[in-house]
Amino acid sequence: MIGDEGFKAAAEVAKTTGKAIEAGEKGGRYLAETFQEAIAAYAGALADSARGFRIRNRASVAIKTEKHLKSLGMDSSVLRVEERASIPLIEAVSLESDDGLQEMWANYIANAVDPSKGSIGITAIVTNVISKLEPEDKRVLDRLFEIDLAEMRRESLRLRATDFNVDEQALNFSLTRFVALGLFSCDNSGSVGYAAHEEHKMPCNLTVYSSVGWFQALPLLLMFKQSVVRA
Repeated sequence: MIGDEGFKAAAEVAKTTGKAIEAGEKGGRYLAETFQEAIAAYAGALADSARGFRIRNRASVAIKTEKHLKSLGMDSSVLRVEERASIPLIEAVSLESDDGLQEMWANYIANAVDPSKGSIGITAIVTNVISKLEPEDKRVLDRLFEIDLAEMRRESLRLRATDFNVDEQALNFSLTRFVALGLFSCDNSGSVGYAAHEEHKMPCNLTVYSSVGWFQALPLLLMFKQSVVRA
């Protein structure tokens, strides 16, 4: 979470970016306006209240997003996301207090409005995946994201529990969660899969073996990485 000094500085940012937001088009400003209001309201939010909890989380992600936008030479005026996408996004952001996952949200939002990444955007499926993650999942994802998932491979790149900086039980919980979210499939039948044609190559060709079974990465993992990782 951002400290009090960070929020004081952000409040000043909110005053100036608010003018830029008001100067923009009215449509699609819901996300930017909500972030601005969260920062402005932080000082008056009770630390132990549900409302204060949501405001602090919103403001923390807003500040992290501002930093990414500033590095791109942009400000909050570019946060024009249609309400269909921004309302579920803000609701999910409001409930996340983990610093690492807040950073993931900020990356996702900054990528969505970055002109050089114009094909990503805010999507319901990615918003849903982030909202269902636990803090310990990020350590597993960080390791997976070190791999070039876009590389076309004929043979699957295989990882084991020892390749991750987490204990195997925690890894199993994370991988099982990833299956539920559509990032991986799981085979615990003991089969070795099918033999691909020797010329066949595909992206996201990655398998993780644990005591639970073989976990095969699915294309959504690549899309997810592109959405939440800042280059």
